[in-house]
Amino acid sequence: MRWNDLYIGATAMSLGREESTAEAVADGRYPAKENEAAGFLSVCVDPEGPTMDLAVRAAETALARAGEKAGQVGLVLHSSIFYQGIDDFSPAAYIQGRTVGGSGIAIEVAQASNGGMAALELAASYLTAQPQTSSVLITTADRFVPPGYDRYNTVGGMLFGDGGTAAVLCRGSGVARLLSSATTGDTTYGDVQLAGEPWSDVAGGNGWPLNVQSRVHSYAAEHGAEIFVDMVQAAARSELETMERALADADLEAGDIDWWVFPHNGLSLTDWDGRKAFGVDVSRTTWDWGRRCGHLGAGDQFAGLTHLLESKKVQPGDRVLVYGSGTGFMYCAAVLEIVAELPDATPQHEGGASR
Repeated sequence: MRWNDLYIGATAMSLGREESTAEAVADGRYPAKENEAAGFLSVCVDPEGPTMDLAVRAAETALARAGEKAGQVGLVLHSSIFYQGIDDFSPAAYIQGRTVGGSGIAIEVAQASNGGMAALELAASYLTAQPQTSSVLITTADRFVPPGYDRYNTVGGMLFGDGGTAAVLCRGSGVARLLSSATTGDTTYGDVQLAGEPWSDVAGGNGWPLNVQSRVHSYAAEHGAEIFVDMVQAAARSELETMERALADADLEAGDIDWWVFPHNGLSLTDWDGRKAFGVDVSRTTWDWGRRCGHLGAGDQFAGLTHLLESKKVQPGDRVLVYGSGTGFMYCAAVLEIVAELPDATPQHEGGASR
């Protein structure tokens, strides 16, 4: 989909403190062989919470940076992977009430690790269909803490980091113009994260912490280990096809992209060879930074973009491809053109600073 007159007004993030993976290995919390294979150097940890306030702080900063461009926010979209702190409440409404207020709509987008990207495409569609709406606030937040998660062992090849992110999508101007986006769904291997566990009537009914790795092993036992070859190849095809469509809709090729933002997945879960063949220069990705954060749930993409903007690695005129994927599976890519530097603005009260 090619978009017209849509801009990311600003982005922001609020991340936990950095915990070295070497420290976790020394403490016996993280197997040394897994650390070497995945390639993470550290992970963001927020032991205090609440989770929702990570999103609120990021949103406050993004709104302050966007300034008048944010206008009257007519829609708040929030995405996450894990527990948000209290049962039976609306995280999106909580964020709306503590940031923009008003009579706009607040909705959760539950698309796992691809939630932030799915929210971006939904926000673009909403603004296109609702010309009277000035802007959309998108947030993500997760804390992968006990007893629910063992951030070092719940999923092989992945470390889970704590943090919140935010982006304001608006019209007219901003820090980056949204040129295009594309999304692909493929449920062929979606049951890989269901195998080996019975349905439960309550969260944690099969015990804590979550053990996704055991489900993967059960899936292999049921279908044969060779199925993972087909699954990895299918995921790689979907990734490249989705990026190709987004680039084509922006009238660009891979060689026109200056920076790439990918999910913070470990090396053992990432087909870097396929990406290189596609035209991705690893040194022009955010992996060197992302390997210090861990996988931020639905927020890797907005965090990576914020890092590029805050560090001034991107300049006006640069083009950025942002890519995400989520279990089930769903793949999404968006192409941006940087048009301005990120404003140096913070909320009036304490909070909201990036790490």
